[in-house]
Amino acid sequence: MDEFISGASGERLQILVRERNYILKAYRRRLLKYNEVASRKLPLGSGAVESLIRQVVNLRMKGNSKFWLQDNAEIMLHLRCQWIAKSWDNFCNSIFNSFIKPKMS
Repeated sequence: MDEFISGASGERLQILVRERNYILKAYRRRLLKYNEVASRKLPLGSGAVESLIRQVVNLRMKGNSKFWLQDNAEIMLHLRCQWIAKSWDNFCNSIFNSFIKPKMS
């Protein structure tokens, strides 16, 4: 990384320094535990997340004759996440309770 930084200037230099510092900070805080993850045979890549994005976003939200405003699409994704996480009832109850509870003045 230092080799790239030494040959960079301007905005590219700032970006490289920022990213290097982010990785170093995570390493020092022991957030990068790749050996531990690998020894437990857990996935290291982003394949599962990318697959989920493909399934939830691309297949459900995109398609012929489907158009979303950004705010509406974010709301629908949030609702879908609640349903998939099996927390739909709690989610609905929290919304209903927020309307029913009397406002304290």
